[in-house]
Amino acid sequence: MTVSTLITDRQQCFQLKTNFLPCTVLQLLRYDLEALEQQIKASISRAPMFFTGSPVVIDVEKMQSSGEVLDFSKIKAILVANGMVPIGIRSSNQEQASAAGLPLLNLAKTSTLEKTKKTEQELPALTTKVVSTPIRSGMQIYAKEGDLVIVAQVSSGAELMADGHIHVYGALRGRALAGVRGNTEARIFCQTLEAELVSIAGYYLTKEEMQKLPQQEGVIQIYLQNEQIKIECV
Repeated sequence: MTVSTLITDRQQCFQLKTNFLPCTVLQLLRYDLEALEQQIKASISRAPMFFTGSPVVIDVEKMQSSGEVLDFSKIKAILVANGMVPIGIRSSNQEQASAAGLPLLNLAKTSTLEKTKKTEQELPALTTKVVSTPIRSGMQIYAKEGDLVIVAQVSSGAELMADGHIHVYGALRGRALAGVRGNTEARIFCQTLEAELVSIAGYYLTKEEMQKLPQQEGVIQIYLQNEQIKIECV
């Protein structure tokens, strides 16, 4: 006799849910392990809080045509040794990914023609998350599938994240990451720029790099142009 056991809410131990967690994409442009490690160390020294413990996807799409054999195990070891967490590989080589013990991520892309066929009705409606309480050091605020508006103080050590734009009506301190799911059109707006790090769609500038730029007066916008972060007054 077959006995079917019904699992009640009280008995249920877990739920399986799909979700997106922002991660860093390490896009390899050339294969040089020594230079790779040196440059990773330099990036981490400029923004340790941004990279330490960060999940990383190793992207070798731009090296597929070179025919060079990549040692993903060594690349993985370099990332781990520097406090980063490799979570997958974007590659067409299943064997290389498997040898490194990392999952192979789907490389399928939507063609330009297919993108133009999408109407505004087919796209998910963006929402705006408004925060009017102070953002203290150590706090992380994330606006999923929308913009983030802050009308309160943002302390150093805080982190603002949004799939869309970030608006700060005051001084921007801490870290601000807009377009975290790859939206290159996302922008960051603030009245005073005192951030430790700003990022648009994964491209970033640290405080040290921003201090080398000419001082801006007025409402500041931060955007991405030709894979470079631009800062200017509105």
